[in-house]
Parts: sequence; structure tokens; C-alpha cells
Amino acid sequence: MKNVIFGLAVTAAVAVASGVSARQADTLMGDARRQNGLEAEMSRLRQASPGSAREGVCPLVRGASADVNAYVAARMHQVARQAGATYAKRACEPNVVVLFSAEPDVLIREASRAKRFNYRGVPAEAAEAFKADGRPVRWVHGGDVRGSAAGDARPHNALIVVDAAKAQDVKVSALADYLAMVSLADVRVRPAPADSIMTLFDASHGTPKALTEADQAYLRSVYRAR
Repeated sequence: MKNVIFGLAVTAAVAVASGVSARQADTLMGDARRQNGLEAEMSRLRQASPGSAREGVCPLVRGASADVNAYVAARMHQVARQAGATYAKRACEPNVVVLFSAEPDVLIREASRAKRFNYRGVPAEAAEAFKADGRPVRWVHGGDVRGSAAGDARPHNALIVVDAAKAQDVKVSALADYLAMVSLADVRVRPAPADSIMTLFDASHGTPKALTEADQAYLRSVYRAR
């Protein structure tokens, strides 16, 4: 991603989790030591250009328990592969960053104050909407100085912040699928199907708890349009 939201001086490795069976509330945020570590991780953010997701999706997931971090990253890997997206196989500069936080507004405010994020390539109104977003999951996608074709829904990078308190009653597997969807496709450029994991936080009892067949077809169509 050439016009970047964030830069990272961190090398990410994708760990494959065997699964997460404990209740979400018990595992989502991890212990206090891990939470204090999130701010240390954030302090390593810098203004630089990570690799473009066009050159391989490279996720960094931090802030939850170790099992949840690993599970989300592994699920992103699986969904990206199934969609036909290129996935970075070696050490890489992260271009999809997922941060879990019990205080997301504080996290984003402090990151902005310390210039750990920048929003070059993002319309001003999109950056402000991201900062003020009160939903359980908020995200913003970076731009590209080369531009992109109309209707191209493949992000060049993604910054995703999860409000752990608001997401604590959602199953980890469902949340991971939701995060994979918003990291791999810009649903504002090309709307997701009606029957979609994107309705996860809706009140309806019929809300899908995993990527639907329509979601998977949608993602494949996004990554066929190269």
C-alpha cells in the first residue's frame, strides 16, 4: 500500500491455531500483561510504507489473547487463500492490522496524538468517521498513489479496531470471519451481498455466524478482477 494509513516496524508471522473453544469473554482480551503489551506494540508503529496487499496479504493481529490473535490471523490466511488472494508466505511488512482494545477511542486518540497512524490517501471524512465510529468493529482502508479501477474493492491496506467489550458476546469464529471480510474487501466500494457475515452485529436472530456461500462468491469475484 503506497499511500498508507499506518507504518509498522514489526515483522509478522502467521501462527495456525488449533481452535478456540473457551467462551469469548474468557479469551478475547487476554491478561493485563498482554493488554499493557498492546501499547508497547503500538509504540513501534511509524510513518512508513508497508507492502501493498496487492503483493500479498500480510496480517498483524494484536490485543486479544494469544490464542485469539493466532486464530484470527490463521482464519484470514484461510479465507484469503480460498478467495484467490495472494498471501505473503515469508516475513513481510504488515498491511492488514487488527487491534483489539477495551478502550478503542483512547487507543485511536493516543495513536493519532503520537502520530502512530497517518491517514494519507484516505478522504478526510473517512478518517474522521473511523475515529468517531462507535460500532463493535471499525475499519479504514488506505489508498494508492497509482489509483485503482472504478469498482475495485481490493484494499491496499486495512486498519481494523475491535471494541472488545462490544464484541465479547460474539463467537470468536464468527468474529474472525467478519474481520476477514472487512480486511479483504472494501464493502463500501462494492456492497456485500444481503446474505452476509456483514450482518453479524445486527439484532436479527437469523444473522449468519460464518461467511456465507454468497460472501465467498463475492470475495472470489473481487480477487478475479485483477
